[in-house]
Amino acid sequence: MTDEQQTVEQHLWRLFDSLRGLSSSDDLADTLLWNAVDWRARTTGLPAPEIDVLQHVAQRVRNRNPALDSTLETEQGALRTYTSVQIRHYARTLLRPVHHRDEFPTSASLVKVAEVALTAYERGSRMDALHLYDPACGSATLALDVAEKLANQAGAPVSIAGQDVNSSTVQRARAHAFLVGVDATFSLSNSLENDASSGRQFDYTLAEIPYNMSWRDSLTRCTAEAARSDGRFPAGLPHPDNASLLFAQILLSKLRDPADGGGRGIMFTATGPLRDAGGSAIRTWLLEQDLLDAVVALPEGLSANTSIRLFALIFSNDKPKARQQKVQFVDLRGFYEDAHPRRLERRLISEAALDELSRSLKRPKPTTYSRTASVSDLSFRQVSVIHDTTAATAKPGQRHVPPLTMLLPATASTETWRNDRYVMTSPDVRDVANSQLTMFDVDRAFRTDQAPRALRDLTRHGWKTARLAELTEHVCYIPSAKAADRPALLSAAAGEQAVILPIEPHLEAVTGDPGEVAPDNRILVLRTRDTHIDAEYLAGWLNSPLGRRLRSMAIGSGSDSYVSPRAINLTQAWRMADNLLIALPDLSVQRDIARTERALAAARRHLVDSRRELWNDPKRRSDIYREASRLIPSADLAEWAASLPFPMASALWAYESKGDGNLHARHAQMFHFWDATIEFHAVVVLSALLQDRSGLEQELPALAGQFRKVGLSPERATLGVWHIVLQRLTKRYRTALTGTDTDEQARVRAAFADAPPDFLDALLGTDVTNLLGEVIRLRNTWSGHSGATGEDSLKEQLGILTGHVNTLRNLVGDGWLDFPLIRAGGARVRNGVFHHDVDLAMGPNTPFRQKQVPSNVALEEDGLYLLSHKGGSALPLAPLLELQPAAFGSNSDCYCYNRLQTEGVRFVAYHEVTESEMIKEATPTASLVAALASGVPASQ
Repeated sequence: MTDEQQTVEQHLWRLFDSLRGLSSSDDLADTLLWNAVDWRARTTGLPAPEIDVLQHVAQRVRNRNPALDSTLETEQGALRTYTSVQIRHYARTLLRPVHHRDEFPTSASLVKVAEVALTAYERGSRMDALHLYDPACGSATLALDVAEKLANQAGAPVSIAGQDVNSSTVQRARAHAFLVGVDATFSLSNSLENDASSGRQFDYTLAEIPYNMSWRDSLTRCTAEAARSDGRFPAGLPHPDNASLLFAQILLSKLRDPADGGGRGIMFTATGPLRDAGGSAIRTWLLEQDLLDAVVALPEGLSANTSIRLFALIFSNDKPKARQQKVQFVDLRGFYEDAHPRRLERRLISEAALDELSRSLKRPKPTTYSRTASVSDLSFRQVSVIHDTTAATAKPGQRHVPPLTMLLPATASTETWRNDRYVMTSPDVRDVANSQLTMFDVDRAFRTDQAPRALRDLTRHGWKTARLAELTEHVCYIPSAKAADRPALLSAAAGEQAVILPIEPHLEAVTGDPGEVAPDNRILVLRTRDTHIDAEYLAGWLNSPLGRRLRSMAIGSGSDSYVSPRAINLTQAWRMADNLLIALPDLSVQRDIARTERALAAARRHLVDSRRELWNDPKRRSDIYREASRLIPSADLAEWAASLPFPMASALWAYESKGDGNLHARHAQMFHFWDATIEFHAVVVLSALLQDRSGLEQELPALAGQFRKVGLSPERATLGVWHIVLQRLTKRYRTALTGTDTDEQARVRAAFADAPPDFLDALLGTDVTNLLGEVIRLRNTWSGHSGATGEDSLKEQLGILTGHVNTLRNLVGDGWLDFPLIRAGGARVRNGVFHHDVDLAMGPNTPFRQKQVPSNVALEEDGLYLLSHKGGSALPLAPLLELQPAAFGSNSDCYCYNRLQTEGVRFVAYHEVTESEMIKEATPTASLVAALASGVPASQ
């Protein structure tokens, strides 16, 4: 919002507050709107539009409150001082509902989406006027604002025709258009039953109709029109409970003929019209006629009258050749900001979303947030998957698991799909008769069947990947302890060894007799096929970090929506088993792994016993130490350093390069590695926060408060400061990623530039954060005592820290290679894509390897970024790291922010360089540190 607009809005809110109690807010808004129209009519000499309803409201309010006349006169004086931009915002603010109305103007976010969608393709200069049509115009906010954008782009006026079924709303639309000086005609008419602009065609059409609106009252008239060859419903009629696809046909019927230049349209809709069975025939017609250009998924809460998820359908009857017979899907979920509490809409679309939408529509090549599908890929058929598996259920007649209904692309071979999906035990897969369905499913367009990298890596060992359903010969779903039928089901499953798999992924899978070891939670009791899998190995796999991630992914996958574990039934549990991937080595390897798991469990128990014995019998401390120290790894870490970002890699390389001859130097450098690692991780999560304005405004005060509470300040960057940053922000991101709000999940992934999901989960996981916290605790403990540290103590501490390095290696692996650190060089632009030369700042050696990467946006030259492995998205690092010198392709030293000083910002190096520190003027760094310390964003 500009300063001009903000001045108007603040003035009107103050005015409403001062008039509180005189009349309803709705009546006051109508009175002020009428007053503004009266002012413009008198000052311009133009005839006022027909707005008798508003005039009657204004007269009634003035009669009750004669003192209001002076206020209205003062308002007219204020209007004389306003610019055209302020007049437009004055009208829009009055049309926005203050408390509640039956009619809601379109939110500013949806207006911006429509503006970008319809101006993405320039029509070229033209002298004659353009024409726009809105069959559900409301108070005309959408039509008037979009028309202004189109007029500015084309350099030609845009006239508007609209209609609406509500008389008061039509009069508000007329007042709105009159105030902003636009050529517009608004008719009182039911668009479903009557075309108020019959015989006219338009360059642009748009609509935001009431979502999920029933059209049963218009059923007779619509049915008659659909039967006519020249009617507006050539694709037929949807279910009477949702009129959206009727309006879609109306929009298309009013577009200018392609021979006359064609036209574009946009409509906002809820989820149902994209995938419900009743609209399948209409969606098929849209594809056959090649009229659908794009489907855009929007964040929830953008509209003032609903919090449901909305989509934009973009139509065109004259698509460019490159886009013909294709539909583009753009996913903007997660690109939002939290709205001001005084606004009725919960969220606002972000500028980043609008930029992404514009780029995507202009360039249909696949990106992180854009996919293009052939129209033939949007039609599906159902198949029934029947596994040869018995089941114990509460229904006496049911002996087998229920069949699973799945969607296949209409052109896919059933046999090929079955053979690709199932590798061990093929189920019976049958086509479901008359099950053809056309869907515009954004999730399906972006879904990939590719397994996580960690699972794919196991194929290097010759391992297969199977689905849990293939490996099961008998299953029993047992509800929680509160369910009445639990005792009977548990009794039926007891007496045999089985794998017990809790539905909740955080709970441990176990083996044993369900009657003895089953927890009170919801569980699947599985008797496995011994020829394929070892039960103990399966339990171990399901409890591994990757197994838990796959369990989480499998819950609710393959169905239309997320299914809570609390509401799951046998069919949904079995679907989860069919989606759950299991790494499957040879049986001999499985048994070796199971045996190793048992040994590790015994070792853990022994270590717990040894720790207890240490304090019960300290005389055995030497024996216990020797036994425990043999478990601490001392492997060469240089190879892993090659996969780390330079700030960590260079510090680890410096540690590895020191021999055992100088334990003090080796010990100090080990801590330098942890200093670099902890700060780098904190910088990464801070960088993500800086990409999310709403999140930044929420978190900065909380961070500043925590710093003050423990007596720390980021003006002096201790490990305690970084630990607070890591603890608070990683918890915020984990909560969002593991929650059920898909917008919040997308928001976090967008903030991290679409980092690989499995790596991001590891990076933000409690294991990494707790490990870094443990290192900080050890450093504080070891540096807090007085006196020199002997060689034995140094060796002991190094052994512990080396073990922690290996733990970190096990947690993050080579994940940084998929999300590498780069330093940007120059760029060339081809087809709207920036192709940057970059220094790949990975590994310990300089000069860095150079490569060229595509990017959706221009990267600041010499700027540091983490780059998505898919290309296109990059996370700019917070200005707390410096690579010196900055010359592209040169040798570099790395410096990390240390503290603010009167002469500048102090940076220190954690690897071996000529100068171990530097002090420089770094305004962005100082501004960020000040924001962290004060809790106020730097721009405020």
